[in-house]
Amino acid sequence: MTVKKNTKKKTYKYRHRETYRGFDVDVKANTTGELADKIRKRKAAIDRRAVSGSWKLQTFGDHYLETYKRRTVSASWYADMEVILEKKIVSGIGNRSMDKIQLMDVQAMLNSCSDLSDSYIKKIYDLTRQIFHCAYKNGVTAFDISADLVRPHGIKGRSGRSLTDEETIALLSVCRDTPDELFLRTMLQCGLRPGEVSALTWRDVDLESGTLSVDKAVKKDRTVGLPKSDSGIRTVPIPADLLDRMRSMAGDPLALVCPKQSGGYHTKSSLRKLWDRTTAAMIRFQRPDEGPGPKILLKTETDPPRLYDLRHTYCTNLEKKGVPINIACRLMGHSDISVTSKIYTHASDAALEMARRLIDGIPERESDGKVAL
Repeated sequence: MTVKKNTKKKTYKYRHRETYRGFDVDVKANTTGELADKIRKRKAAIDRRAVSGSWKLQTFGDHYLETYKRRTVSASWYADMEVILEKKIVSGIGNRSMDKIQLMDVQAMLNSCSDLSDSYIKKIYDLTRQIFHCAYKNGVTAFDISADLVRPHGIKGRSGRSLTDEETIALLSVCRDTPDELFLRTMLQCGLRPGEVSALTWRDVDLESGTLSVDKAVKKDRTVGLPKSDSGIRTVPIPADLLDRMRSMAGDPLALVCPKQSGGYHTKSSLRKLWDRTTAAMIRFQRPDEGPGPKILLKTETDPPRLYDLRHTYCTNLEKKGVPINIACRLMGHSDISVTSKIYTHASDAALEMARRLIDGIPERESDGKVAL
């Protein structure tokens, strides 16, 4: 595009000429700002004639998902995006022709989601931007609405926390010799995600080397697929006490290590019931060395942990034991070390002392005089 002074004609100071989508653009103005505005309006008028805005929002959104997402995302996430498109985006904006939708309409839809969780708003925002950017790139809309959208803030979810020592004692005590024992201990002592534990078979457990292989997970739609990311495929060491317990319970190689009580893969509902009965038992728990008397007040009563907090506890314990963050990242199956660092934020006194000893070249010694590795 060229902008130059028009010295021959005195009526206007500036003039712009070009061919846009096969149409001549010839505009004049006295200021560069006025000229730019006229160019924009002229092109918008051409766009309204040249592009097809007859696509309805729902139809175009479905077409976008089928073309760009069907073969690139998991079945469960694809189903979630279909719900977001229909129940949030189309419902919030209206199933109107794409060329009739204005930036203000789309922003108002996003703003109406502010009572949802921040993470869910991000999913709605991302998919909305992708759909409208695709519409612009394919000539369905005259302007790229996605470029000026603002993501509203939502309700911040509670960040994970580690179980306290008292909670850990209570958990291990109440789950001992129950059908839930291996599930809970595998999350707590090996750091697996719930879906990864659900898909674990005895073939994945190497009782000789004391490791378990993670290469699959049960998804939200109850199908079994790959873990959350490529980094989720990993080998994890099994602590000695858990390994002994697994040896005593090992079954057919193809059998599930941690099935639900009625058999088969755990579901969202069965996991909720598992954790509800576990936390209820933890609250009732009384430490045996205290004898008769009032029950201890666990943090569980005032700040109930989530099932996923067992995995958070595992990561925190890695830090306490001085495991380098890059190794912890691999054991957790994180795709980015920054995710691990959010848990490794507050170094414990024990970890700091271990670091001091390593820096000074002083070996860490246990009470029996052996060097702790």
